[in-house]
Formats: sequence, C-alpha cells, structure tokens
Amino acid sequence: MKRSLLIGFVILFASTAAFAQALPDVATLFDEQKGRVVSVQTEVSAGFGSIFGFGTERRPTRMGQGSGFIVDSAGLVLTNNHVVQGAEKIQVTLNDGESYEAELVGADPSTDIALLKVEAGRSLPAVELGSSTALRVGEWVVAIGNPFGLDYSVTAGIVSAMGRNIGAGPYDNFIQTDASINPGNSGGPLFNMKGEVVGVNTAIIRDGQGIGFAVPIDMVKAMLPQLRDNGRVSRGFMGIGVQPLDDELARAFNLPKKHGVVIGSVDGQGPAAKAGLQPGDVVTKIDGKRVREIQELLIAVAQSPPGKKIDVEYTRNGKNLAAKVQVAERPEIGQASTPNFERPDSGVQNLGINVAPVDAQVARQLGAEMGKGVVVTRVTPGSAGARVLRPGDIILRVGETAVSSQKELENAISNSKGVFRFLIQRAGRTIFVAVKIGSK
Repeated sequence: MKRSLLIGFVILFASTAAFAQALPDVATLFDEQKGRVVSVQTEVSAGFGSIFGFGTERRPTRMGQGSGFIVDSAGLVLTNNHVVQGAEKIQVTLNDGESYEAELVGADPSTDIALLKVEAGRSLPAVELGSSTALRVGEWVVAIGNPFGLDYSVTAGIVSAMGRNIGAGPYDNFIQTDASINPGNSGGPLFNMKGEVVGVNTAIIRDGQGIGFAVPIDMVKAMLPQLRDNGRVSRGFMGIGVQPLDDELARAFNLPKKHGVVIGSVDGQGPAAKAGLQPGDVVTKIDGKRVREIQELLIAVAQSPPGKKIDVEYTRNGKNLAAKVQVAERPEIGQASTPNFERPDSGVQNLGINVAPVDAQVARQLGAEMGKGVVVTRVTPGSAGARVLRPGDIILRVGETAVSSQKELENAISNSKGVFRFLIQRAGRTIFVAVKIGSK
C-alpha cells in the first residue's frame, strides 16, 4: 500500500514538473526585453482655426499613443503608421522615463509600418530581429507594449494561424495570435520565446475575443533599408489584374484542379504584356514558388525590386508555359466607379439578363470601347446570370468568341449546357467569371 502511494506521488510530482517546464518563462523574457520597448505619443491638429477668419484662434490638438521598439542602437524605432500618421509632434518615451522628440524617417501605409529616429546622445538597447518564416502554429509568443501611455504590459499566447488576410491592405499576411493586443500595444513587438522579434503588433478585431494580428518581421526586414534610406517602399509591378481561380472557373478553363491565379486584365504597356502574358492565363508559380492565392502573387511581385526579372510559370489553353517578366515600379493606382444608367435593352434567353449595345454614351460612362461587347442592364434574381453578373458589367467574350450584340451573345450560348467562361469588364478592369447554364 505504501509503495503504491509512493509511486503515485512520484508520478504526480513528475507530471506537475513537466507541465511547469512546458509553460514559457514570460516573466524573465519581459524583464530582459522591456527596456527595448518604447511608448509613442503624438499630437495631431484637429485642422481648423478661427471660424470668423480673423484674429488668432488656438487650434485644438488630439493626443494619441501607441508602442514601438528600438531596432538600432543609433535610435531607430519601429511602430505602426496609423500611430504617427498626420502627427505634428511625435515623442518617444524610453523604459527609464526619458522622453525624446522623434523624427518620422519613413512610412508604408500599405503594411501599416513606420520608422522613427530619436537623438538620445547615447547607444540604446535594440531588439534582436528573428524569423517569422520559422514560426510555427502552436508556438508561444509574447506581446509587449505600453498601452494608454501609462505603464508597460505583457501578454502571452500561442500562434493561432499564419498568412491571415483580414482585408486591411493589399499585402495582408498576418500572424494571428491569441495574445491580447490592446489599442496602446499598436506598434509594439511580438516576441518568440528566444527573445527574438517575430512580428509587429498592428491589428485588432474588436469583436474577436482576444484575437490579435502582427505583421511578419521578415516582411518588415525587407522594407527597413528602403524606409531608412528613401522614406518609402518601392514595390515591383507586373501590370496585371488578377482574380481567384475557383472550382467553376477551373472547370471553365478545363484545368484538372484549382491551383493558381487567373489574369483578368493586362496593361498593354506593362511588363506582363511585354513578356507575352494575356488575359485568361493562369499563373501557377513565381520564381519557382507555387501561387495558390492572389495574396501570394501580390506579395511575391511586390517584394521584387523594380528592374528584376522574375520567372513566371502559367497555363494557357491547357499548355504549361513560362516567361521572364522584368518588373517595373508600382505606380499609385486610383479606383474607378460605375455610374448608374438606364438603356433600351433586350433579354437573353438562358441567362436571365438584359443587355444593350455599348454605344458612345455607355462607353463614356463606363470607360469602355464603343462597339465592343454588350452591357448588362438588368439581372433577374435566381437566374443563371444572377450569381456572377450585375448591371454595368460589359460582356466582352464567351469562351474564345467575342460578342458585340445580343444576337452574338445568344448564339454563343445557344443549344448548350455547362459552364461558360465569360470575359467581362467591371469597374474599369477585366475579369473572368464562370456562368453555369442548365443542369450539366
């Protein structure tokens, strides 16, 4: 009996010790790293003066705060762009309470990253930048920040997912963690248990019950030299519009499986056009790496410096092809809008839509080419076209057949069932949609 009790005690003690060993030593990490994390305070003008237009009116200011961390002993500090955007004055407070006015060295709104510089007159303790690529789901991470400008805080959790796209920007590739990230933690570091920074805390889903997001540090490391030297990030550009390859589009393109990204439009003077790429090509690899989603393609191209030649593998009409594309610098891009309009129209059997010719007025309103395609004016709810077509779309092609009238459109789909590949123009860009007609 005594022997059984002794064995049970030993097993219980060993299990408790093993569990304790498995838990991360957050307190030690915090003590070692908190001196490298800073508080960022900003003053932003409310933007108006005297309402009477004379005299001197004191302009009200709005105070803001966030976190940051030292990445270079000379005083370079990383934080979020939204923390300092529009600030007239930026102040950085170190762990010892000393405050310094900071200069905005560079910013990248697309990834919400900003680089600051403080002149402390001494060497400052800098973090060690790790590798987010080596980070694994389930690994412990620690977020340190200075929420609300009061005092330092630390939260711990695990990596819940990698490569998250939450719609915050064109290059979303977030680390998702359940380590709580408060508003004041924005711009603070996300550490692994080695004390290396693996991410920049940047996004909060307020109704997400403790879900936090961080920009992968590998993405940030690639931008740092440009932010430091140029104040901005220059990204690669192919001159294409892309869209996801869903199951029905894969069938419409006669592809055996859903893998790749569809080129919907090609800038006639852009790098992709010069390399021979066309609308309807399905990109499968960039520089030997598989492309499964739009985000992967956008990031791969964006991280290629202008002037670099990248290897693009793609399929066209069932054939595997390859091209070398010399990327250009990405320009600023505006967004087109589609105006409302009404036209005399005609119904199209089997599709449940009404269409009209692209005359001079429609071409002017929608930024289209007169006489090319037919514009969708009405869509019947529950019809074959209702799932993917909308008023204002211009149908340019069905399969490989160009259409410019209701009759040509009806001929292209008459007496047939199955999945049809439509090339349409929508909001100034061309995309492919798969339209299923009949029960086949």
